[in-house]
Amino acid sequence: MNEQEKILIIDDEPDTILILQDRLEMEGYQVITATDGCDALELIDQDLPDLVLLDIQMPRLDGIETLTHIHQKYPGILVVMLTAHGTIQRAVEATKQGAYDFLEKPFQPEHITQKVDQALEHQRTIEHSTRDELIHNYEEIVGESPAILEVLKIIEKIADTDSTVLVQGESGTGKELVARALRQNSSRREKEMVVVNCAAIPDHLLESELFGHERGAFTGATYQKIGKFERAHGSTLFLDEIADMSIELQSKLLRTLQEGEIERLGGTKVIRVDVRIIAATNQDLRQAIEAGTFRQDLYYRLNMIPIHLPPLRARQKDILILAEYFLQKHSKAHNQPTRLISQKARELFMQYDWPGNVRELEYSILRAALFAEGDVILPKHLPEEIQSTRQREAENVPVGLTMKEMEKELILKTLDRMEGNRTRTAEILGISLRSLQYKLKDYEAAVEHDT
Repeated sequence: MNEQEKILIIDDEPDTILILQDRLEMEGYQVITATDGCDALELIDQDLPDLVLLDIQMPRLDGIETLTHIHQKYPGILVVMLTAHGTIQRAVEATKQGAYDFLEKPFQPEHITQKVDQALEHQRTIEHSTRDELIHNYEEIVGESPAILEVLKIIEKIADTDSTVLVQGESGTGKELVARALRQNSSRREKEMVVVNCAAIPDHLLESELFGHERGAFTGATYQKIGKFERAHGSTLFLDEIADMSIELQSKLLRTLQEGEIERLGGTKVIRVDVRIIAATNQDLRQAIEAGTFRQDLYYRLNMIPIHLPPLRARQKDILILAEYFLQKHSKAHNQPTRLISQKARELFMQYDWPGNVRELEYSILRAALFAEGDVILPKHLPEEIQSTRQREAENVPVGLTMKEMEKELILKTLDRMEGNRTRTAEILGISLRSLQYKLKDYEAAVEHDT
């Protein structure tokens, strides 16, 4: 394993989960679990696994239905069915519906390892053969991490459809780039995408911006205005920061999505519009629904195809790839020779949290290229907040701890920063993966003893 691969176990029997989890964690895999299909689908939306082990018989949503939902949203995820003797025929049927294979209960430890290794090796082979093609087709969405490759696979699958897409991710993760990639690879590519930033336009003007108005529709409406929906007819309308739209305007948007028609403000004529909607937000819309600031029915209408863009701190593998890409892009635009990034600067890039995500990385590279005197970008050319990363790390070490307590603090903080990736954590700390696993087991045992 090059990175610690993540396996999701879905089974309603705790004993089965425990057997599989113990064996797979002993082999160095990261394991997450769910006891039914509904909870599992929520987990997958939040954190894509490399492999799913899925029980056939479960309450609420059974294995076959869960398999169908997984492959509809995330066609690149491999699924191995878990089956008892009486459900082998259903497991065989599941393989015909897209499951990679099945594993029969009761499990033999060596069979678990063998089946999982085979499935993940198959996954690596597929990813290797498709990675270069995906990267070539979507050159502006840069990266080779599993998370970003999964995004590219979804784009590839749904680009040439009219399905509504909801892109979610922190500010600066590249949501508009995803929208442009979807438009560019669709049958609507001949017409420009129309962009509306819902957060940048006052609410009393946003309705007119989207739907247009007739002359005299309101005070100051001295001319007829064509709205964004009409301008996007036959193309794609990108609604950025959709969570900032008022509840009242959300109702009108929902009706437009359902009926495919609009009326300009102050007008009576019904105008048919053929528009594909891609919406984006950096907020949690489920929380907004609970708070009463976002309509649940609109959420379901927009969320036909969800795409989650991970923050840059969860894409460690892509940081230096992106840095090199932006450096070359800047050099080409300014007709300058491409500079090199020093090892010390590279280390700072990897240690920094990147709260502004990809956008912050690009601006940091552009700044460094402008300030660099020679052919090499040094730490002193980077923004102050990146230069001070090491100092902040040192200042955050608590005073009065024993060496063993400080070691534990460092390990757990590093593991948290690496989003639970044990292999990457071990590399950063300079210890073996096995040593890290032993230490984590000790910490868990200490907690159980204290309670």
